[in-house]
Amino acid sequence: MATQTSHLIPPTEILHRPVDSAFSRRAVFAYGVGAYNVGVAGLVALILATLGILPFTGGPVAIDGQGWRIAFNLGLISLFGVQHAIMARPAFKRWWTQVIPAAAERSTFVALSGILMGAIVGLWQPLPEVIWSAENGALRNALLGGCAFGWAYLLAATFAIDHFELFGLKQVWRNLKGLRTPSPTFQARLMYRFDRHPIMTGVLIGLWSTPDLTLERLVLALGFTAYIVVGVAVEERDLRRLHGAHYHLYAKRVRTIIPFVGMLAKR
Repeated sequence: MATQTSHLIPPTEILHRPVDSAFSRRAVFAYGVGAYNVGVAGLVALILATLGILPFTGGPVAIDGQGWRIAFNLGLISLFGVQHAIMARPAFKRWWTQVIPAAAERSTFVALSGILMGAIVGLWQPLPEVIWSAENGALRNALLGGCAFGWAYLLAATFAIDHFELFGLKQVWRNLKGLRTPSPTFQARLMYRFDRHPIMTGVLIGLWSTPDLTLERLVLALGFTAYIVVGVAVEERDLRRLHGAHYHLYAKRVRTIIPFVGMLAKR
């Protein structure tokens, strides 16, 4: 079965036409490469922070009061969620690609996502209160392994569709060559054969698999879980509108980690 979709961002119907001059094409390509690096750096920083390798620093911001710190942290996640909710919508993309080169649309999304993930790690306010901690060494290692597996599963899912299209490199490369980039196509390969949203599944596993559940880690996991529930429901709605019966049949055959997301999408 082959349908047309991208499970992180629903596809647009835009054909990305190359910009006119060779200089402009090189500039867009350089921008796309830089945006890819920023996006990957932000994602890696978030992964390393959840693994305990990179600390959530708090940066130059210091907020007094536990309630205010929780609100500030949730605000950081909300900024990430709002950015995705707006920039992922087909209507916004149609407008946005009248402002910037179409080939740079995904790169701009990726760059801003990376900046916001970096802000979450760098500005996150500490909430060190321990809710529970796994004392058993084998259990700790298993939970850390689960965290690493979740993020590896996410990465594998990006390659199961088209990693370089998902992160904008394919668009700017084809634009550099003066070629059109059509809307992305999806084939139900690898984990997409049994999981409709493996990227989100990986995020959830990576966030909730922790040997030390502190208050800050709980806020992080709950905030992103809420974003994923809402975001996937909106994405499902867009995919059903775009693909009609094809996606409906795919959704009936392949489940998602959030069992009630179909009901939310219909609402």
